Amino acid sequence: MSFRLASERIFRSKFSISRIFINSSLFYYAFYSTSIIDIWSMMTGKKNGKEIKKLSTSKIFPITPISNLKARPFPQTAACLIIGDEILNGKTVDINSGFFAKFCFNLGIDVKRIEIIPDEEEEIIEAVKRLSSKFDFVVTSGGIGPTHDDITYPSIARAYNLPLKYHQPTLDRIESSEFIKKYYKKNEVIIPEATKEAHKRMALFPHPSLAVFPSETTWVPIVIVNENIHILPGIPKLFRGLLSEYGKYLQSGNNFREGEGIISERGNGNKFFRRFVKTFHPESYISSVLAETQKEVKDLGIKIGSYPKWTENEKYVMVSFLSREVNSKLVEKIAKAVAEKIDGVLIESNKVIDDDNNNDDDDVSNNNVFKSRKYKNYNKL
Repeated sequence: MSFRLASERIFRSKFSISRIFINSSLFYYAFYSTSIIDIWSMMTGKKNGKEIKKLSTSKIFPITPISNLKARPFPQTAACLIIGDEILNGKTVDINSGFFAKFCFNLGIDVKRIEIIPDEEEEIIEAVKRLSSKFDFVVTSGGIGPTHDDITYPSIARAYNLPLKYHQPTLDRIESSEFIKKYYKKNEVIIPEATKEAHKRMALFPHPSLAVFPSETTWVPIVIVNENIHILPGIPKLFRGLLSEYGKYLQSGNNFREGEGIISERGNGNKFFRRFVKTFHPESYISSVLAETQKEVKDLGIKIGSYPKWTENEKYVMVSFLSREVNSKLVEKIAKAVAEKIDGVLIESNKVIDDDNNNDDDDVSNNNVFKSRKYKNYNKL
């Protein structure tokens, strides 16, 4: 079954899109409603007084319906496993673990472990089995590309004595990838058989496993093994995009089923709540106040931490008060009390996070060596 759609649309721009054609076929895939959708856009306009036409193409990849995921409790704990020699030898700076931590924090998931290991089978096997047995939500990053040192899929398969099997929907998406087609068309070469085999390696998954396609803009899936190990690419853009889209699967009602009942809202006072106090006193001066306060709130689920900040204009200490939303009023009260004792002021949490995000080198930002350094993050798949 297939359909074709043409529509007339005019835009105020250098080129106007005069026609859009959409072509799709409905295939047998159990968890898609449709296959890959091709879109052709015919753009017309004028250049140097001459009327010209420009045909552009794009694709929409179908996403996995949320209802296809097995119902399970919302994860309470999480771990992130960064896989790659390039991280350990300093060639590439890891930014995926930081994004993962903030992603989990915003959902109220407690990150308990972040580890970096080399591209070695035994290391991967030991780490995934240990983390999977201890934590609810485990994410791996890296080692799923087409080269010889991309061994995450086979290593995790071996960890659970699983065979490897080609995943046909992923193979189809790879074959339809515009990036791959455009590269070889631009260089005017035919795709070598060895290259095709390398592409196929990226669709060779542990079996059984679940491949979730949360994004309509990429062919890459999140492969889930042993119910809680989520295998993601190491390329930061892909990692961030896939994880962000996967958030809706974690937060769906399907993840809250307990028996016959369904908890429809994520809230229930379970998200994190944080307040900051800024003081210009050094840590040594405020340490006794913080130690005494932490002792008093130890059994209330409130954590207090202090973090020195050095910028070009000032040096100060940021004190963090972290708990859950159910304790929000108590956290506010304690933060205000501590602020009075250390001559501090309350700071909005979002302001602190934004400042940290805009300052890669944070505490040493006044050092010219760090100020001039530019990071390029080209993690492998």
